[in-house]
Amino acid sequence: MTVRVLQQYVLDAEKAFERQEWLEGKDLLHEALEMEPVYAKAHNHLGWLYLYYMVDFKLAEMHLKLALKYAPEYHAPYLHMTQLLFDMGKWPELEQLLNKAMHIAGVQKSFIYNDMGRLYEVQGEYGKAINHYKLAARHALDTKEIEGIRANIKRARKKRWMLFW
Repeated sequence: MTVRVLQQYVLDAEKAFERQEWLEGKDLLHEALEMEPVYAKAHNHLGWLYLYYMVDFKLAEMHLKLALKYAPEYHAPYLHMTQLLFDMGKWPELEQLLNKAMHIAGVQKSFIYNDMGRLYEVQGEYGKAINHYKLAARHALDTKEIEGIRANIKRARKKRWMLFW
C-alpha cells in the first residue's frame, strides 16, 4: 500500500469532518487502517474524533497511544493526548507525556509550558504553575495566546493568595 493512498484517505476524512460528517470520516479512517494497521495519522485522527466529537475517552486513548507508538516523532497526537489525559485527571501520565513532548519537533513549547502550568495549578502547586505559565509566555508569539497565558497567571496568583485566607 502506498503512502499516497493512505494520505488520500486521511484527506478525504478531513473533508468529511469539515462537512461535519463524522461517521463518513470515521469510516474512511477505518478503511485506511484496514489497509495499514500501523498508519499513525489515521490513528491520530480517530483519537481526535473520539476525544472531541464522539466523546469516547477509551477509544480516543487507544488510538492516540497507537499513533504515538507507531510515529513517536509525529507531533499531533501529543497535543490531543495531552488534552485527553488532562480531562481524565491522569496527572503522572500527563506530566511524563509533556516532558517527552518538549523534545518533539513541531510541538510548540508555549503549549507544553502552558499545559504544565495547568497541570500544576489543578494539583494546587501554584508557584510551579505560575513559573511554567511565564515560560509559556516567553515562547508564545501569538497575541491571543499571550493574553490567555496572562489570564492563567492571574488566576493562579488569585488561587495562591486564597490559600492564606
